[in-house]
Parts: sequence; structure tokens; C-alpha cells
Amino acid sequence: MDELKPYLRMLKHYRGRLILGAVLMFVTSASGIGLLALSGWFITATAITGALIAAGVAATLEIYIPGGGIRTFAVSRTVARYFERIFNHDTVLQLLRDLRGRVFTQLSRLNPAEMARLRSGELLNRLTTDIDRLDGLYLRGLSPPVVALLAILLVGALLAIGAPWLGGLVIVVLTTMAGGALWMAWHTGQQLTRDLAASSAALRASAMDHVTGLSELTAFGSLEHHRQAVMQADDQARRRDERIAKRMTYGESILNSGIHLTAVLVLLIALHLFQTGQTSGPVAVMMPLAVLALLEPLGVLPAAGLQLARARASAQRLSNGVSNGTGTIDGLSTNNGTGTKQTSDASSKTTVQPAGAHPRTEGLSHAPPVSINAVSLVRGAGARVLDNLHLDVSPAETIGIIGVSGCGKSSIAAMIAGQLKVDSGTVKIDGTSIETFDLDALYPDIAYLTQQTDLFSGSFAGNLRIANQHADESMMWAALQSVQLDGFVASTDQGLHTWVGESGMELSAGQARRLALARLFMRNPQLVILDEPLTGLDEQTAEAVSARLSDWLSARTAIVFGHGPESLPRVDRRLLLRAGALSEEN
Repeated sequence: MDELKPYLRMLKHYRGRLILGAVLMFVTSASGIGLLALSGWFITATAITGALIAAGVAATLEIYIPGGGIRTFAVSRTVARYFERIFNHDTVLQLLRDLRGRVFTQLSRLNPAEMARLRSGELLNRLTTDIDRLDGLYLRGLSPPVVALLAILLVGALLAIGAPWLGGLVIVVLTTMAGGALWMAWHTGQQLTRDLAASSAALRASAMDHVTGLSELTAFGSLEHHRQAVMQADDQARRRDERIAKRMTYGESILNSGIHLTAVLVLLIALHLFQTGQTSGPVAVMMPLAVLALLEPLGVLPAAGLQLARARASAQRLSNGVSNGTGTIDGLSTNNGTGTKQTSDASSKTTVQPAGAHPRTEGLSHAPPVSINAVSLVRGAGARVLDNLHLDVSPAETIGIIGVSGCGKSSIAAMIAGQLKVDSGTVKIDGTSIETFDLDALYPDIAYLTQQTDLFSGSFAGNLRIANQHADESMMWAALQSVQLDGFVASTDQGLHTWVGESGMELSAGQARRLALARLFMRNPQLVILDEPLTGLDEQTAEAVSARLSDWLSARTAIVFGHGPESLPRVDRRLLLRAGALSEEN
């Protein structure tokens, strides 16, 4: 269960809503139990009273109180179920929102080498299927056992009206049965759910590879072979899903049979109590009906056990694959993101520290100096990208680094951002090695814009709030004005709430780039790293944005990368990167 601890801790932020949701679930179950038990009692009491009157025996029965109770239980059950579904699903959607955001942030912490090992289908599976299974951890995994236990105690209390010892016995029997069903579903579902999670991920990845590689597969005559592989993966995932469904059905059948047998046993005991005069006829009828009312709250326990097993399997995949077994979701809660692509290397948290060194846990209170000393980096098949590189950046200085494609500019940016580990040498920010920083404390003070423009399928406002979730509309309009995008957004039908399309497809490349740049102005970082910030902008727009960007960078330490001088804003120094080394540009 250790894999689930980070997600369980995340539930603490919603403890009030979760408790209220569980109360609504119990009220629904309790109303159902009360409705069936009281209805049985009332029908029997009415029949007995009617028979006595027909036999000439004076008898009376108060019908308004039990009749009102039946109506109350019927209405409360309907109302509680309605609000329970709305309230709990709203809570789950909020949890899902937070979980997806945090897992995405955790994925963005992977360095390029780690990210390359994850196919796009694998990433998609982790951001959808695995998270969707975790979002049911509370509603379908944790709450049902709690509600079932409370329902058993309630039925035991009703049975105690007829015979206290019977109520205690039934509590022990039903609790044992319910616990056994839950444990069996959890235990038997461990391997099944792990296998299903793996096969579902393989299917998703194979299907995406098949679609994205259609032209290559067709060109090499391998389309049919690869299609058969996808179909085999689909068949394997379907068979495993069927096995889980059968296990759940078997568990529910066994548990329901146990409840029915318990109800029969209670009925026989109740009849004996009635015959010996220890209880009345209506109470004797009420007792087995109360037990039968447990079919609903207890019948979902096998599914709850399997849900817990599925959640654990998904948590293992997310923890082992995404955080590399070293980090947890908890570490992401203080990271708001840069809004442009704030990333880090999750594995750097486990870097072996020098003897006596302690991680620096405070952020940056001022524009820091940055130094790169004797750094070398070898990538790919032994290619030396950087060779004994040296760079010193003063506080609040803006450095421009230019060079041809593939010369190592993005590697330097990733190293300074803590996204890429060097082979030798040191990278220091504010006099502290990047390897000894607590990155969760550092990243709120860093803005890192990569070459790739990352936008989400959402509105302008939604994409801007990635940088600052508390930003108001005035702040967003100011940021858009800084990148010459406010006029275009204002001309759209819905303004800030206009949809930008999947990955920003409704925007031009220049508009998408400026939206990513606007996120920079939504924050107040002390260190800014920009990789080709003006890509896709026409000359006139680039000049206007460059001027505003230069003013904004003047109070910060900034390192800007580009292919040539025209791709940079105003800088204090301009360096040329060639053959893995830096030199002053002539």
C-alpha cells in the first residue's frame, strides 16, 4: 500500500468534502435499510391487526407514524442518492484535475534521455488510464468498505430489538464475510490488475505507433504485420479485462449468496423467537428484511477490492516509470509551473551529494549569478557536445548565446534548468551547485522557455493560468499586451475564453509562441532561460516584443539562446557557441 500513500495524502486537502460525501452515501444506505425494514414491519403489523379485528378482537394500530417513516425513508433515500452522486462526482472531478496537473508536472521533470524512453502512447496512457483509475480510489475503493461497515452496525442494532445476542452474532458474521470478500478481491486482483495495466499501456502505445508510422510501415511493406501485432495486443488486453470482470462477478455472487443465507438463518431464528413469545410478529418479519437490505452496500465490496488493486497497479506504474522510483506526487504541490515549460530532472533528487553537503532548501531572493565551470557533455554515440565549457553570468546580466542548430545551445539551457545532468564539471546558481538544490524550492524562481511551444487544448485564460493560477483578467490582458497579442484576443468572440484548439492548432506559429511568451510576464522569476524566444514572429512584431522583453529582463539574470543576433532581444553580452566552447562574438 506504500504506492498509494502519496495519493492518500492528497485526499487530506479534501477531507471535509470526502467526509460529507461518505455521510451522504451512508444516509442513502441507511434510508434503504430503514425503508425495507419498516415496510416489512408495517405490512405485517397491519395484517395482524386486520386479522384480529376480523376475528372480533379489539385491536388498534397507529398507522400515521410508521407511514410517515416509510415516506421519510423513501424521500431521503432518493434525495440523498441524488446529492451524493452530484457532490461526490464533483469532488472526484476536482481530484482528477489536481492529479492530472501534478502528474503532468512530474512527467515534465524527466530529462531528455528519460523522456526518450517513453513513447507517446505510454505518456498518454499514464495521463489518462492510470490517472482515471486513481481518481476512483476514494469513491469506488475507500468509501464502500466504510459505508458497508456502518450499514452492518445499523442492521445489527435493528436485530438487537428482537434479540441482542442475534444482533451481535450477525455483526460478526457479516463483517467477516464482507472483510473476506474485500480481501479476496484485493489479493486476487493484484497480479491481474498489474497485467491489465501493462497490456493496456502496450495496446495504447502500439496503436499510436501504428497511426503515426503509417507512411513508414507502408513504405517497408510491414503494415499488415504491425496491424496484426496491434490486434494481438488488443486481444490480450481484452482477455485480461474479461478475467477481472469474471473475478468481480464471482466475488459478488459469493457475497450475495452469503447475505441471503444469513437472512434465511435470521428468519428461522426470528420465527423461533416469535413462537416462544420473545418477539412480536412484525419484528420477526423486519429482522430478515433488514439483512436483505445489505445487498446494496455490501454487494459493491468485491468491486471495491479490485478498484483498490487497480489503483495500486496504476500508482506503481506512475511512481516507478515517471518519478524513476525516487520521487512522489507530494513533491509537486508547491510547484506552480513556469507556464512555458518548467521542467526538472527527477533523478537529480537522488544525486550523490558531496560529503558534508546539505540540500539548499530556500529559493532565490534576488537575481542570482550563474557559473558553468569545466563542463563536458557527451551525447548519443559518443559525440562530445560540450567540451570544457566555461561561463560566468553576473547578477541581473542578460547573456545572449548564438550558434548553429545542433551545436549544444539547448543542452546548456537544460543543464542550467537542472533538466540535464553534466558528465563532468559544475553548474552553479547563486553559488550553489544545481545538484545540491532542492528543486521544488528553486523552480518557482526560474522561468524556462524551450524551443517547443507547449499549449493545451483550452482557452487563452486557461493556458495563461498555467503560469499563475491566481491571475485575474487584468494581469492576463497586461501579459498579452506585452507580446502584442491583446488586439487579436480582443477581436475574438469570447476574448480570453476563446478556445485555442488542440496544442494551439487554432493559432499561427507566431501567435502560439507569443502566448507562450506571455506566460513569462505572468510570473516574477529571478532567473530566466529562453531558447529561441522570437521563433515564428515577423520582423515588426519581433522588434516590439523584443523591446518589451528586454525591459522585463533587465532586473533579472537572463540567458537567451538563438541562431543569430536578430533572434535575440537586447543583451549585455553576446557569445558564440562553436565546437562545444564559448567565445566572445566579434
